[in-house]
Order: sequence, then structure tokens, then C-alpha cells
Amino acid sequence: MTKTSQPGAEPANVSEDRQTPGQWRVEWFDDDGRCELEIFTGHDARRQALRYAMRKYGHFREVQVEAQNEVPRLP
Repeated sequence: MTKTSQPGAEPANVSEDRQTPGQWRVEWFDDDGRCELEIFTGHDARRQALRYAMRKYGHFREVQVEAQNEVPRLP
């Protein structure tokens, strides 16, 4: 597998799908706005997604996406 990230490119985002809990997504955008998306399911979906992001892109960030119906929490 070849790393596709470019120097200075944003890291890949790893997050649990907000509509399908237990499903994990790896999203990466290049400088031209092109998006690559991989979806992982199963009991070790998070681990698979993190491993994929590291191998494919070299750097990533795990983000927590709010559910569409969820009201933002105040500190």
C-alpha cells in the first residue's frame, strides 16, 4: 500500500459514523478537494480504521463527530 498524502496535506480523519454506530470511517481530502473514503465494520472496526489510516496516509487524527440530532453540549 502506498501512502497518498502529500507534504503539507491535511491528515486523514478517523471517526465513528454518526448514523451507524459501530461503523468507522477514514476520510482524506487532497489540496484539490478530492476525497477518499473507506468504511470499516465489525467488532474491531475502530482498530482497522486506525491501522488503515496510519498505513495509507502516514498521519491522521481521530475525531468525534456529533450526531445530526444531538444538541451541542456547553462546558
